[in-house]
Amino acid sequence: MARYLVDQLPPAADDVFKRSERGIDVIEAPTVTVSEAIWTAVNKNTIAGITVETTPNAVLRGLVNDGPVRIAPTDDQDLAVYGSLIDHHTLHDALLIANHRIRGTEAIITNDENFTSEETVWRTGDWRRVGRSYASNQSIQPIERAVA
Repeated sequence: MARYLVDQLPPAADDVFKRSERGIDVIEAPTVTVSEAIWTAVNKNTIAGITVETTPNAVLRGLVNDGPVRIAPTDDQDLAVYGSLIDHHTLHDALLIANHRIRGTEAIITNDENFTSEETVWRTGDWRRVGRSYASNQSIQPIERAVA
């Protein structure tokens, strides 16, 4: 998600974000994911090798208020699935996977290899069908580590 802010997404992920900007697809992200994107943009000072000086509110505006991302609600169903995942994933990853499964999104937008058990989109893939819904993972790992 942080790469979106500096226009550094690979083609397949960029396509999903562009389609969401046009209202064709929906990108949903749990609060923990948007929070991590805000933290990364404000505190790391670089995203994909690009120097960034920003504020938490500017990131929130760029992603959610004026951007293509919708905050996905989290409820007791998410937490029940989350509980079944915590032995295998980090807190962040387990919450994202649980939200993805409960909300029935098509894929998780990520290059993080910890999501290989889920459908993902990053660099390649046919994501051109109308009306898809995606979960988004704030991932700023180098593109060379993209999920195959």
